[in-house]
Amino acid sequence: MCKDYYCRILIDLGFYPNYSFEVGDIDGDGYKEIAAISTDGNILKVYRINGKLLFKRSLNNNGCWGTIIFSFGDLDNDGKEELIVPDGHRVIALDEDNNIVRKFKTPGNLVDDYGVAIPLIGIFKRNEDSIGICVAIAGGTVIALDEDFKPLWIIKNLRKDFGHEFYFGRNFRGEGDVIAFLSVDHIRYASPKVEGDLIIVDSKGRMIFRKRVRDLIDDTHFDDIAIADFRGRGETEILVEKGFLLDFKGNVIWDSSNLFDHGQWIAHMPNPIGPGRISFISELWGYEGKSRMLDPNGETLWIFGKHRYSIVDQKSYPGYGVTLTRVHAIDWKNIGEYEVIFAEQIVRHRNAPQIDVKCRLKIFVFNPLGKLLAEIPFHEIRRKDFFYNGEVHSRVTDIDGDGLMEYVFPCQNGKVIVVGKNT
Repeated sequence: MCKDYYCRILIDLGFYPNYSFEVGDIDGDGYKEIAAISTDGNILKVYRINGKLLFKRSLNNNGCWGTIIFSFGDLDNDGKEELIVPDGHRVIALDEDNNIVRKFKTPGNLVDDYGVAIPLIGIFKRNEDSIGICVAIAGGTVIALDEDFKPLWIIKNLRKDFGHEFYFGRNFRGEGDVIAFLSVDHIRYASPKVEGDLIIVDSKGRMIFRKRVRDLIDDTHFDDIAIADFRGRGETEILVEKGFLLDFKGNVIWDSSNLFDHGQWIAHMPNPIGPGRISFISELWGYEGKSRMLDPNGETLWIFGKHRYSIVDQKSYPGYGVTLTRVHAIDWKNIGEYEVIFAEQIVRHRNAPQIDVKCRLKIFVFNPLGKLLAEIPFHEIRRKDFFYNGEVHSRVTDIDGDGLMEYVFPCQNGKVIVVGKNT
């Protein structure tokens, strides 16, 4: 079934990066480099796809959970992407030789619940010709920088911590991107007393809406946000992974949250049978196979199904199970023909022993309407000496410069694999 696809190992990071993983072309040769930051945030590694370590750098971060989000961005428009990372209380941009080419000292001296001063960095479009860098600063501040690291705008007096990422999408009502993020009292704790806000701003930092998360669902934050014209009406709409579609004022258009146990990630693509977009939501902490594809109106097109999960041998590995990873929409040939791709991962249930767990897992490929195209096997080891959160930061990109898209996936054993489609 998987003869049309290939899967191979690219590199071995030596650790599991969780969120702290990104792909970009730092030397401008058309081949992407792979960057990862260690779980504690102190070590940055940048690899070429042939497995060679391009450089390694010590950073002044003191994290604990692999939650640092960083970015690649071409700051001087020379075809080479700089690597933009947090270094303590400053943001630095690195070139291919590990030189600091930009730096910005952030205000304040606080850290978030994970011990990180600058948890999130993201690149957004200011217009067709320029980009901005969004920087989330523990204590409740977001600053946008231009390509020279000069401040563009600032938002203050937010809640102390931030959600997992910045999210960007097209603004149908103005120039530049729409920017979404979560402002949270405590990102590490889910007490009923903890509050969070979904915040949407435009590329100039102007507030579009700010909505209390608990007004929608009993939770502190959302795990994934997608911004697009989901119903095909030429309007910017906001889809959150728990199954709510919101308009540009924060009003609920439709609510499909009852269909999920714990939606975690969103992948969306053009609707093949009508206007708008269809959206697959994959579950991280759901074990009943309720991950599903929704149509533009929030109705179910197809369901993944519990029977598809791989099984962990409970005699050898008691208390361990399998669930899904981040989902992606992938157009392998860049011709508008999308498929859905995601993988499995091993999860440790509470009180299970800390042991190495070896298991044969699968990467799934479906067409938009639910036809299974491939189950691609891979051998995984959930290593007891690696720290896990399970929220893998896989990517879809043309990693080898051949004009075709690939799925780049960091495994729990520290190895990065790439899946492509044979042509």
